[in-house]
Amino acid sequence: MKLYELTVIINSSLEESAIQAEIEKIENQITSAEGKIQKLERWGVRRFTYHIKGFSHGFYAHFLYEGRAGLVSEIEKTMRINENILRYLTVLAPAHPPKEKKKTGVPAEKMSPYEE
Repeated sequence: MKLYELTVIINSSLEESAIQAEIEKIENQITSAEGKIQKLERWGVRRFTYHIKGFSHGFYAHFLYEGRAGLVSEIEKTMRINENILRYLTVLAPAHPPKEKKKTGVPAEKMSPYEE
């Protein structure tokens, strides 16, 4: 199983219980497909730089989860048809978080995040 990061923007004009229900739908879809949620962060309502589907604000939620490769397309398919989901982005997360960089004299921007 691979590690994925999923960021979702939910319509913030919904009631708090409806926003929570949307987050739970995503959680249930991940766990029912034998995925494991490692971290769930609710970032709250943020203002957009530009309007998205006519809205100027959205509720952000960020998931870090393990799942099989086909799970990503299943989740994205359900979010695509859900009118309460304004945007979503799934990326493959690094398997191991970057370690603190040693002082090598090489500028940090030129070092690989996986260099030891």
